[in-house]
Formats: sequence, structure tokens, C-alpha cells
Amino acid sequence: MNFKLQLVACPSEGDEPLIEDVFSWSRADLSLANVGLTLAESKALLQTLQQKMIGQQVAAHLQAQQPSGLRKKGNYPLQLKSLFGTVTVNSPRYYLPPTKAGPKTFSPLQHLFPQHMTPERLYLETKWASLIPYQKTADLLHDVLPLSEKLSGTTIRQHLHAVVEAQEQQLPLEEASFHVVCQRDREALPCPLRPLVVGLDGGYVRHWHKKGCFEVIAGKSIPAEGGAKCFGFVQEVDAKPRRRVFEVLRSQGLQANQAVEFFTDGAAVLRSLTSYLSAESTHILDWFHLTMRLTVLQQYALGFVQVDAAGGKALQDGLTSIKWHLWHGNAERALEKILDLNDALATHQEDPLVARKYSKCKPLARLLADFHTYVEQNSGFIVDYAERYRYGERVSTGFVESAVNQVLAKRLVKRQQMQWTKKGAHLLVQARTKVLNEDWEACFRQQYPGFRPLPAEPLSMAA
Repeated sequence: MNFKLQLVACPSEGDEPLIEDVFSWSRADLSLANVGLTLAESKALLQTLQQKMIGQQVAAHLQAQQPSGLRKKGNYPLQLKSLFGTVTVNSPRYYLPPTKAGPKTFSPLQHLFPQHMTPERLYLETKWASLIPYQKTADLLHDVLPLSEKLSGTTIRQHLHAVVEAQEQQLPLEEASFHVVCQRDREALPCPLRPLVVGLDGGYVRHWHKKGCFEVIAGKSIPAEGGAKCFGFVQEVDAKPRRRVFEVLRSQGLQANQAVEFFTDGAAVLRSLTSYLSAESTHILDWFHLTMRLTVLQQYALGFVQVDAAGGKALQDGLTSIKWHLWHGNAERALEKILDLNDALATHQEDPLVARKYSKCKPLARLLADFHTYVEQNSGFIVDYAERYRYGERVSTGFVESAVNQVLAKRLVKRQQMQWTKKGAHLLVQARTKVLNEDWEACFRQQYPGFRPLPAEPLSMAA
């Protein structure tokens, strides 16, 4: 059995349709191995169809937009990298009237295609590259599409960086204060039902040029209604971190009178990001990071019990009391309890027998002092966690830990040998978060007018 595929092009109404053979193939007796199209045939079919279709479109456009009164210089080949292969078309060039400044020639296709790559291909490359490694993206595209063999992981990385850098330029400027609204306008707004919850935390990835790691900030915002969104950035590279967080919150319906609860681990860097984003914002120290430090101290206390049963029991009871006071938001009393433990531990350190049998006295004293400093610096952000827990409100940033894993660990640090530059990690995180938030197509639609236009909403019937 023989098959033939033809392309029928209708330039405009009333014109004679143009019929052109595109592809032909044959099949022997039907079997499971030769039923339908093979992958190789589908690639060849799509590539040929793309070449024919773009050729017809370019010819019709040049015929309609042919400049009058300009002398033609000649033609030169123009390569357009599309989703179904690289297409070469003849691009005419014309001489412009002589002027003192400006170009001397003009090419209609060069103005029509300033970027020699279609948005559809860029969209697929960058979307997949944000989810899997660059080279694996290139391999996958080669497996399913008729693309040039020159496409590599390095090329895809360059394309992703170029797309994100263009989007970064569209981000509004950083401001000292957002939502500058007078009290009368704020009171006129509808009152939101529940606060918007935002959590921020940091993750570390390996540095490419230097030994060690650098921090990538990741966060997640959960509105009262609608889906959650994640965001991330490298603060040393990002010039607009607060604006970035604000734009994410605004896309979730942030109003001037919206209550926002920011959960962090108490780092000053994270607290500065949340300042002046909303007039109704509240900063809360994450309970998980408090208990994590207490858990380490309790492990030391277990070892101390083996040396001094009475002293170790008093240390354990003191830590339990500190945790109870912190759970109920009494930071002042917790600080007093920490100082009491410091004094008791100092007394034990003076005992040579205890110091000789338990070598962890100095590390324990240092950790206890660090914990006192941590609670003291964040005392204004320690709330009554017990009351919030009884009312079903959040007390911890477990959802942010999952966001850090989703944004960073699954793409940037899953394999330990992965190394990144700060700029490369920042740009990849921007693409990845937008893909995870399902905003990547909207970003392309804004960057490339006409890309995947939204279907028109049906008009409502009149009563």
C-alpha cells in the first residue's frame, strides 16, 4: 500500500490553491512492526512539511510586502531554527536611499525574524531544561524531534540564560516601600478572609570557580484561596529580590490591607527581604528551627547524664522548661532559664572529675551561648505557638523545606558533582520556579506577542 501527503496552500480568497507533494511512503503486509508511522518517518515528515509551509508563508509575505522604489541588492540564505528542524529561506536585501547616518541596506525578513529561532522551540527547550539537566534535554529533543545534531547542552543553557535575562529586564524597579496607599483607600478595600502565608529558607549548591558552596534563597507563598507559588534567587546576583517576592505575592491577589505572615529561620538576610512588602505583615520565627537547636542540646544532655546523673537530670529539666516557655511565646523567661543553665554548666566545668569524664562540656557551653544569642536576637518574632496551634494556624515552615527540595535539590544538587556559577544558578532558578508555578507559557506570551494566543471567551447571552 502506497501513501502520499500533499500540502494545499490557499494564499487568499479567490486565488488558485497551490498543491505540492510533501511526503510519500509505502507499506507491505500489515504487521505490528509496520502499522502507522515510525519515529524516523514522522521526523522526516515534520521536517519536510515545515520546510514547505514556511517557504509558502515567506513567499506570500515577501510578495505582499515588497518595497517599491528600492533597488534590489540580492538574496542571502537565512536560517530559521524551528521546532521541526532548521529551515533555510532566501532573504532579499534592498538598497536604502543614501543618508549621512544609518544602514545602507534593508532586509524585510531580517526585521520580521530578528531572532532566528521560533518561540515554540525556545519554549520547549527552556521548559525541559528547567526540569532536567541540559544535556539530557538535548538528548530528549534529538530523540523525538528532527533537530540539528549541533544542538547540545551548552547551546540549550545559553538559550535559557538569554530568555531569562530578557524577562529580568521586564521586572519593575526595586522600591523602598510597596503598596503606598492612604488609610481611606485601604479601609475601602474588601477585608481578606485569611492571611497570606510566606516561608523563606536557604539551600546551598556547590560553587564552580571556588571551593565551597553559596546560598540560594527559596520560598513558597500560600494564599487563602488558590494554588501556592514558589520563588527563588541568589541574593548576591539578584538586584531586585524584594520586588521579585512582591510580584509573586501580587500575582496571588495581595492587597494593601492583606495580612501576610512571613516565616523564616531568623536570619537577618531573610528578615530584610520581608520589610516594607506589606503594611499588615508579621514576621514569625519558625518553630522547627527553634526545636532543632533544642534537640541538639538535648543530645548533649543525654551524654552528660552518663557522667553526672543529678547534673544531667537538671540540665534535661532546664531544657524542657525552656522549650515550654518558647512554645508559649515567653521568650524573656526562656532567656532567663538559658542563663541559669549557663551558670550551672560553668560550675560543673570547674569540677575536674566531671571535666575529665565528659569532654563535651566546652562545646555544650558554646552551643548554649549561641542558642541564647539566637533567641535574644529573634525574641520579637517568637509568638505564642501553642495558641496558633490550637486555632489551626501554621507554626512551622515544613512547606518551605519541601519547596527548597523542589526548587533546588531535585535540579541543582541532586547529583553531588553538579557545580554552578552564581549567575547560572540564579537564572535557572527563575525559569524553574515559573515552570513549577505554571507561569512559563504566560511569560512567553508576554515576551513574544502572538505566542499561543488564549482562546476567546464566549460572550454571555443577553437576558
